[in-house]
Amino acid sequence: MSHLIVKARPQRQARLIRMGVAVLVLLLAWGLFEFGRYRSGFDILAAQELQTTYEEQMSGMLNEISRLREQKAILERSTRIEQEAYKQLETTVNGLQDEILELKGELAFYRGIVSPSDDAKGLDLQSFELSGRGVERVFSYKLVLTQILNNSTFATGTVALAVEGMENGETREYPLQQLSNQKGEMRFQFRYFQILEGELSLPEGFTPHRVNITVKPRTKSHKQLSQSFDWTVQGS
Repeated sequence: MSHLIVKARPQRQARLIRMGVAVLVLLLAWGLFEFGRYRSGFDILAAQELQTTYEEQMSGMLNEISRLREQKAILERSTRIEQEAYKQLETTVNGLQDEILELKGELAFYRGIVSPSDDAKGLDLQSFELSGRGVERVFSYKLVLTQILNNSTFATGTVALAVEGMENGETREYPLQQLSNQKGEMRFQFRYFQILEGELSLPEGFTPHRVNITVKPRTKSHKQLSQSFDWTVQGS
C-alpha cells in the first residue's frame, strides 16, 4: 500500500515572495515619498531665493526709475528757464537793435543839418512817411523840413499836400483839406528843422498812387520846393 505525501514548502515560499514584494513596494513608495519631500523643499528654497533676487532687482529698477524721473523734471525745469531767459534776451536784443536803428536815423538827420554836403543848402524837404492807423483807409503822415547853411533866420511859409490816384478809371487828386480836418495849407516856421504831422482818410473807391508836396516859403532867400513820393505805408 502506497502513501501520498504533500509538501507545503512551495506555498510558504510563495507567501514569503509576496511579502518581500510588498515590503519592497512599501520601501519604494516610502523612498519616493521622501524624495518628493526633499525635492519639494529644494524647489521651495530655490523659488524663495529667486523671488528674493527678483524683488531686489525690481526695487533697484524702481529706484532707478524714480531717480530718472527726478532728473527729467530737473532738466525740464532748466530747459524752460533757459527758454524763457533766451526769449527775454532775444526781446531785449531786438529792442536794442530797433533803438540803435532809430538812433542812427536821428544821428544821420542831425548830421545832415550840422554838417551838410557842399551842394546842400537852404530849405529842404528832408523826409516824408506814411503809416497805418489800424483803421481801414485812415493813415498818418509825417513831413520833416530842414534849413541848411542858412539858419541864421527863420524859415516861414506853407506846405500844400495832395494825394494823387485813380477813381472810377480816371486820375484824381485830393488836396489834404478834403482828406482831413486841415482847414488850409500847413504852416511852418523854424530855424533848424520842423516836423509836420497829421492824419488823413481816403474816400471809398479811390486808389492812391503818390503824394505831391509843395513847400512855399515866404522869405525871398528860399526857393519853392516840389516833390512827389510814392504811396508807401510803413510796415505794410
